[in-house]
Amino acid sequence: MGSARVEHDLPGDPEAMFEWFVDPVLLAQWWPSEAETDPVVAGSFRMHWAGPDVTLRGEYLSITPGARLVFTWSWDHDDLPPRRVDIGFRRSDRGTLVTVEHEADTDDERTDYVDGWTHFLGRLDARLVAG
Repeated sequence: MGSARVEHDLPGDPEAMFEWFVDPVLLAQWWPSEAETDPVVAGSFRMHWAGPDVTLRGEYLSITPGARLVFTWSWDHDDLPPRRVDIGFRRSDRGTLVTVEHEADTDDERTDYVDGWTHFLGRLDARLVAG
């Protein structure tokens, strides 16, 4: 199994950027339509997109606020086994370099994850810049 890798430099410190990935109110401002999170190891999350009516679920595997977030990724409508997502947060000149490593089996799956993360991290960046 390989992985898709995406990096995006975001404005803001790593601790603040980390919160945009675990706080349900913040998540709903750039990623899903609605989110429920329990950001502790073995805690779960649920994210739902109303437009396409799809739901993503997972479990937090490792949490280091401001540094690293690791979780499983499983769509309700998909029969693929859960994927592991590892997100790193590192201070950069702009604020925080976010690095996403997302498990994938095929080139098509890797491409889909790269496209998805690139799109949504761009949305987060625009949201942060807009204030």
